[in-house]
Amino acid sequence: MKQPLLDLVNKSIVLEYKLPNKELKYEKSCITHTDKNDDCYKIDDLEKLSKIIYESILYYSYDQYELDGGFHQGMFENAFGQKFKFNHKAKETYKLSLGFYGEALLYSMLKIFYKNDTLISRGYFYDIQKKTEVTGYDCFHLIQKDDNLELWFGETKFWQNGKAAVNDVFKNISKAISDDYLVDTNFATIRQFRGNIEDKTTKIYQLLEDWNKRLITNMVEELNNNNIKLVYPILITYDQHKDGYNHSINEIITHINTKYSTTSFPNIGIDYSIFFILLPISDVKQCKRQIIEWIDSKEPLMS
Repeated sequence: MKQPLLDLVNKSIVLEYKLPNKELKYEKSCITHTDKNDDCYKIDDLEKLSKIIYESILYYSYDQYELDGGFHQGMFENAFGQKFKFNHKAKETYKLSLGFYGEALLYSMLKIFYKNDTLISRGYFYDIQKKTEVTGYDCFHLIQKDDNLELWFGETKFWQNGKAAVNDVFKNISKAISDDYLVDTNFATIRQFRGNIEDKTTKIYQLLEDWNKRLITNMVEELNNNNIKLVYPILITYDQHKDGYNHSINEIITHINTKYSTTSFPNIGIDYSIFFILLPISDVKQCKRQIIEWIDSKEPLMS
């Protein structure tokens, strides 16, 4: 990731506070684990957020070894035809509905603020023939600490209505936090594309190579035996409430804790943590429109 983008993210997106917040008397979400806080970020310049997302698409789409020595502007423009369902001739409503806005933002925030390494580019999870993304998580990152490995496989929503975004998350969250989804849907694809993992020295790459050479009858058991944990960050970017930033945060957390207090995850057999990343902004639609304008006009990337 180029320094100008790193600087732009660090200077523009600010961690306002964490939840729970004793001063404001705000709780964290009912599904956020005891070892995590919900993180509330703020950005005051909408155009800078559009720029961050626009620039992040390149790094979200390609692994570092692909980027090394490549013509980045050309690769960036190719990504919309080869890795996303972006149609320059489509109506605005279609372009606004695509998921890469939040996915690219989640990529950069995890990379910069949470010191994640990319496990494998999300761009590989695309069916060229069907021109659709393979079902899966919205990001594939990792943190390796000594013998412990955290797989940061998360989700993002970039919607105008924050509560509607939360509702959509909870439609499938029990499925996302399950052995079937983690192992059968996502690990199967990662194993298929293991050769494209950026860092071949990582524990997970070495394990994938080992697993490929022998019969694995219980993948969950293998994950547990190797101290592998799932971390599930959920980034919600949404229109700020007319009553201000704090109200926008409290409204979402109250909605989660009121409507989804009985949510449980009985179908996951490995250690896991969930937490929310909340980013209320002034105008979701305008943020996306600016990005679309730059994509259609082939706005040059930062050098």
